[in-house]
Amino acid sequence: MNLNIVDNFYSSDDFQYMTTASLLNTYQALWQPSNKSFVNRTNAYPCFETKPFLEKDKATQVFLKTFEQKTNFKIKNLHTFFRKIYSKELKNIFKYGIIPHQDEKKFNFAGIIHFNTFGLDDGTGIFSSHEENNFQIEPDIIIGAKPNRCFFYDSQIWHRPLQDINTEMRIVQPFFITLE
Repeated sequence: MNLNIVDNFYSSDDFQYMTTASLLNTYQALWQPSNKSFVNRTNAYPCFETKPFLEKDKATQVFLKTFEQKTNFKIKNLHTFFRKIYSKELKNIFKYGIIPHQDEKKFNFAGIIHFNTFGLDDGTGIFSSHEENNFQIEPDIIIGAKPNRCFFYDSQIWHRPLQDINTEMRIVQPFFITLE
């Protein structure tokens, strides 16, 4: 398994900038997985997302500089944005749980940066296997949420987001990258 954790990912100034940007950005009500149709977005994994960052955006430049500096990886393609998740919208998720998934194969890595929550229940569950009728109920590994923690992994690793029912709102920066 290729799992990577970088605590204190952004510098203090950059983390403050990105946090402020995450709070001031415009969000659209969406759901995950976005490629599937649902009668109501709360039947999926309801969330709010900003538009993807453009190459010229300061947030993109801050991420690219920091990621390459902290990991020594060179990024060829990047898809990133901010996402908010409200616990009050997740009553179906809390009741039934979200099914583990893999991200798009076109990316080498997927990842997340946490902005405002701290704890195992707001992190990511990692699963060693998943089959059509025989999937794991509990994750093998849980990577806890921590402000300014960057967690990234092979895009084909089975995973699912976790959410603490006591957390009102979670703000994260998902990212998907292809390396040079």
